[in-house]
Amino acid sequence: MRWLAGVFVLVLAALLLPPIWYAVFAEPPPDLPSPGRRAEVRPELSVNVIEQGSGPPVLLVHGHPGCAYDWQPLMGELEARGFRAIAYDRLGYGYSDGRAPGHVTVESNAEELVTLIAALDLEDVTLVGWSYGGGTSIVAMKQDPSRVARLVLLASIGPGIADRETVPKAPPWLVEFLAGPVYDWISAVPALSRRLSDALAGTAFHPDPVPDWYRVQAAANFGRPHTRDAFRSEGRDLGGEADLDPRPIERPILILHGTEDQLSPPFVAEAIHERAALSELRWIADGSHMLPITHPSEVADAVREFASTR
Repeated sequence: MRWLAGVFVLVLAALLLPPIWYAVFAEPPPDLPSPGRRAEVRPELSVNVIEQGSGPPVLLVHGHPGCAYDWQPLMGELEARGFRAIAYDRLGYGYSDGRAPGHVTVESNAEELVTLIAALDLEDVTLVGWSYGGGTSIVAMKQDPSRVARLVLLASIGPGIADRETVPKAPPWLVEFLAGPVYDWISAVPALSRRLSDALAGTAFHPDPVPDWYRVQAAANFGRPHTRDAFRSEGRDLGGEADLDPRPIERPILILHGTEDQLSPPFVAEAIHERAALSELRWIADGSHMLPITHPSEVADAVREFASTR
């Protein structure tokens, strides 16, 4: 039995020593670009808002994870086409405030989006939702569409994401174990955390390379105090019960989706299009999940054309 005790000690040391080492000799995370202005979306909770350009407002809702600064390649293209591009860090990300762990859902994000549009006093908005932000925008449009003229969904999640009715869900205890102790341990070991981040980014950008600036910015975002909790909570909710059916929406919808999207497969875009009466589906050939970064000019042209005709 001595050898078994020795193995136990070695395994315990392998689990405990790396996080302790990196806690003592911590590497400071990189910084995000400078913050913008604050806008309150819940009592005593505010989000960080950045803007670029002037003209008709285009409000950009980032994905999971993400931050307002992921939109910068597209914001420059929108400004060049005469738009006022507005992006924000959803609660829990970037410079925005956090909330109690576990209290992040598509519905709560949608409520905050509706409040933000009113707080910024925006009218006739072109609302652009990317990935999880697309699901947030769908739900927000069903909650209160009064200030929004049209909706653009980029690589969006939707009613077909994960084929919820037919794909078996992992047992709750396994989800909690992976999202809790396993995730915390990986996050505490920078070498493993970077490897996981690189793997996820590689899938998101496939078939395009991952830009170096994006790697740095993603690390900066995860260095913020609330990002990990928001990322974990939203990850649980992606397989949840949010009603992403766009059928009740009575505004025009443009669906832009990459043919090579590995995270929100093309059948999700087709499911949105089948259900939304006023929708138009456009494919971006060889496009990944990261269209605002990999194809900003093409996306901006599509937004301009859509906004001018619908």
